[in-house]
Order: sequence, then structure tokens, then C-alpha cells
Amino acid sequence: MRTQLQSDDSRRHVRSGFTMIETMIVITILATIVAMALPQFNRTTRHRRVIAAATAVAGDVEAAFSLAARQRKPLRITYDAGSGEIRVADRLTGTVYRRRPLRMTSEYKLDAVTFIPATVEVFPGGISSAGFNIGLTNGAFQRQIQVTRTGLTRVTP
Repeated sequence: MRTQLQSDDSRRHVRSGFTMIETMIVITILATIVAMALPQFNRTTRHRRVIAAATAVAGDVEAAFSLAARQRKPLRITYDAGSGEIRVADRLTGTVYRRRPLRMTSEYKLDAVTFIPATVEVFPGGISSAGFNIGLTNGAFQRQIQVTRTGLTRVTP
């Protein structure tokens, strides 16, 4: 009877868990999946940043037209390439009402921003000194913001 108990005890002490080989196989599979997904994730992130920046800038431009009318003061919209910011400021006093950083130090991390012409005046009557275009680029993704003299804003890919 004692031999029967000893053999039962030896069977009960079977090790549970994973072997080193099984663990390495799982890690290799996970690393392969991550390596395949990472480029797509980076493309998606860049695309979303450009879309978010275009939406924010279009909102800032519309707010500038509204603010000029509400305060009955001319405003100036400018792009400062040195700081990478679009600014909406009072034309006479220089008080900055809105500031939107767009380049690498901002949440948008854009590679390039174009603002043509570099400065636009917005008058209280709802008319600007010129129609203007703002181009936003991050990698292969671009958005153009076209603004008419009357403040009609359109974002295009």
C-alpha cells in the first residue's frame, strides 16, 4: 500500500507554468505584430494631427472675424514662422487674442505651415484685406484652409 501512495505523490508534483521556449515564442510573435502595426499607427497619428490642426485654425479664423465685428476694432491675423504660431491680435494695440502654435513644439507637430499672404487685416464690417490660404503639412498629409475676404472658410485635403 505504501508503494501505491508514493507513486501517487510523485504524479501530483507535476510542474505548472511555461517553459522558456514557449515564453520566447510568444514574445517573438508579439514583437512581430507590434513591428507590423507601428508604421500604420504613425501614419494615422500624423493624419489625425493635420486634421485637428486644420479644424482648430479654421475655428480661430472664424473667431477672428466674429471678434472684429463684436469689438468693432480691426484685427490682424499673422503667422510667425520663428515661433510657428498663428496669432490674432488687435491691429492698433497689438494685444494678442488668440495664439495657435502649430510646429514641432505644439500638440500638432506639423512639419510645414504656409500662410499666404503673411498678414491679413480683418475689419469690423466682416471684410478682410485679402483672401488667404493656410497650408498645413505633416509627412505626406496636407490640408489647405482657404478663406475668402468675407470670412467664408473652407478646409480641403
